[in-house]
Amino acid sequence: MEHSTVTIGLIQMEIGPYRDENLNKALLKAEAAAQAGARIICLPELFRTRYFPQQIGADTLYSAETIPGETTEAFAGLARRFGIVIIVPVYEKSPDDHYYNTAVIIDADGSLHTPYHKVHIPQDPGFFEKNYFYPGERYAVHTTRYGRIAVLICYDQWFPEAARCVALDGADVIFYPTAIGNPCTNQPLEGDWQEAWELIQRSHAIANSVHVAAVNRVGKEGDIRFFGGSFVCDAFGNVIARAGSSEEIVIARVDTGINHSIRDSWGFFRNRRPDTYAPVCRRPPGTDTTFSDLQYGDTPRNRGFFMPAEWEPHDAVWLSWPHNNRTFPRLKEVEDSYVRFIVAVARSERIELLVPSQKTERVIVERLRDAGVDLSHVTIRIIPYSDVWIRDYGPTFVVNRALKRLAMVRWQFNAWGGKYANLVSDDKVPGDMNLSLGLPVFQPGIVLEGGSIDTNGRGVVLTTRSCLLNPNRNPERSPDEIEEILKEYLGAVKVIWLDRGVAGDDTDGHVDDVARFVSASTIVCAYESDPADENYAALQENYEILIHATDQAGDPFTVVKLPMPAPVTSGNARYPASYTNFYIGNSILIVPIFDDPHDAEAISILQKLFLDRQVFGVNARAMVEGFGTFHCATQQQPRL
Repeated sequence: MEHSTVTIGLIQMEIGPYRDENLNKALLKAEAAAQAGARIICLPELFRTRYFPQQIGADTLYSAETIPGETTEAFAGLARRFGIVIIVPVYEKSPDDHYYNTAVIIDADGSLHTPYHKVHIPQDPGFFEKNYFYPGERYAVHTTRYGRIAVLICYDQWFPEAARCVALDGADVIFYPTAIGNPCTNQPLEGDWQEAWELIQRSHAIANSVHVAAVNRVGKEGDIRFFGGSFVCDAFGNVIARAGSSEEIVIARVDTGINHSIRDSWGFFRNRRPDTYAPVCRRPPGTDTTFSDLQYGDTPRNRGFFMPAEWEPHDAVWLSWPHNNRTFPRLKEVEDSYVRFIVAVARSERIELLVPSQKTERVIVERLRDAGVDLSHVTIRIIPYSDVWIRDYGPTFVVNRALKRLAMVRWQFNAWGGKYANLVSDDKVPGDMNLSLGLPVFQPGIVLEGGSIDTNGRGVVLTTRSCLLNPNRNPERSPDEIEEILKEYLGAVKVIWLDRGVAGDDTDGHVDDVARFVSASTIVCAYESDPADENYAALQENYEILIHATDQAGDPFTVVKLPMPAPVTSGNARYPASYTNFYIGNSILIVPIFDDPHDAEAISILQKLFLDRQVFGVNARAMVEGFGTFHCATQQQPRL
């Protein structure tokens, strides 16, 4: 190497909410480090943004940038001006349309080395990085003006194989830009994270006879307090310089010439036995290096999947054509409502329509063609099914945005607590659907219907105790176990439990007849204003729960009251008519209406909440006699 001694500068800084301010602050601190004599300067991981992977489903595209781009151009100018090497972490949008957690080495002449993409991607509460970052595929050692260096990023530090690889390739210093801290709410049961963080990296220095420089951020962001503690250690793990817990520029002069003498003395490379290391290199099952086959213990959340909110873009909506006159005494009127629904939705997204037979398919095609539906937007699939409620017996689709992968959660279906023995066979429909979809399948092993849950796509789930904790679903499961399953299989961090559903609901109280998310921070809640109505007490209780509830960040929701229609009855039977059973499409929102004076009011309220969509009603008076309407009869397939 050209230099055996070099001065390193680590920029330990607090990250604010504004990207431009963070950039300017980092430039000033890097300049100060250069003026203090640093020749290689490293910034913290993702230094231009607050640590957004604390949240699930956050909108981060505005934070991503290309390489070259604004950040690298700014630091390239600084590198040329001072003749320094700068390691610049970036949230990168690459030409292959992947998003990476990246670090770029900018050499002293302002040239950019090939970016390093973080290889090991964590997925733990507070560190949901698999939702955001495509994994890198290789390590690299870079020859710079001031020596041969490698960059590994944060979670890479827990994997000794990565440090060994770059050391074998000739790295004299390994840099670890990092974002790590302790949860604010409780101390980790396993012990002191900061001590372990420093210890593991010092052990890499010892095992590989290389210098290590680790830089962290500081300050409180959300539920994490980043502890700083940036440090530089020599090739035997001795700490040369260490920062405290506040903003600081760490300056350390290192002599990498001792690396080889320590390595020769201890023989860590000379005495390796790679012939015995085969288990370390054994790949997990599967042909895709970025997505191994599902294994026991895998859940959507720990594999980086989550259920998006319904207003997020769809590829398609799944429907089952009505054909069971035991469910619908006025089947012809229900078919007419379906045609009106399909006419509206087909302009918004693709329709995946299940039909029970070829004969039915021919009839439906003619009806849709006569109604003016563009049949190129409709895929008809012949699959046996008994009833239309695909929200309940169908799968829940979950996405991994970083990998651009779709998967399904296959719940068990027992016909709403064993009420309808003739409908239990619909439990087979998800498997039949997946014959054509070919998706990874997560199986929680509990009874759950899709209408019993709703999500804001940011980590909060709505449900009801009367349904999910009913003994006719999962009597062997405790409430805590059910809640943990919801979090793991929907990709959530919080569950809000409402008490009861609406009168006449044979599902034991599905939440989609009670309350729905309409944005990440807003909920519409069915509300009965007549104290004499049997829904009054239950809906009042639910409203009170919601106005005191908080979101994934601890902030209160905006709760909007949605009126209830007058009781829809037939003889002594009351049906679960509710305006919250609406369906949110890409460009439309369809509300079930019931020839009721409140129909127009409900449409007006929802239109004000969805200014980017056309909101209109489709008559569901005959359909609700089957104990459900449009939300119950649909299942959205998210767009990747």
